[in-house]
Amino acid sequence: MAGEAHEGVVTFEPLTLGRAAVMLGKVQVGEIVPIAGSRHQAAFRLTLPEASAGQAFRPASDVDDAKRLALIKINDWLNAAGLVPFGVTTHRGSREP
Repeated sequence: MAGEAHEGVVTFEPLTLGRAAVMLGKVQVGEIVPIAGSRHQAAFRLTLPEASAGQAFRPASDVDDAKRLALIKINDWLNAAGLVPFGVTTHRGSREP
């Protein structure tokens, strides 16, 4: 899965009424909310610079799918920012210090 490279960097902390905070380290960067009575059972939004379309929630089939999609988006954002997890080989074949 795309989120594996940055595993452990993103966590989900429970909020009220079934909602969850999306945490990047110790900073909240998004939210997951359950949806009742809809084709989609959950939605998520991220508030990372240049990674989110405003404050819009994106639909997901359920809470687990919302977490999976949020992880993919955050992983893509971290990679685009050039952040490489410690010990991961870069494309040049060297290891980051």
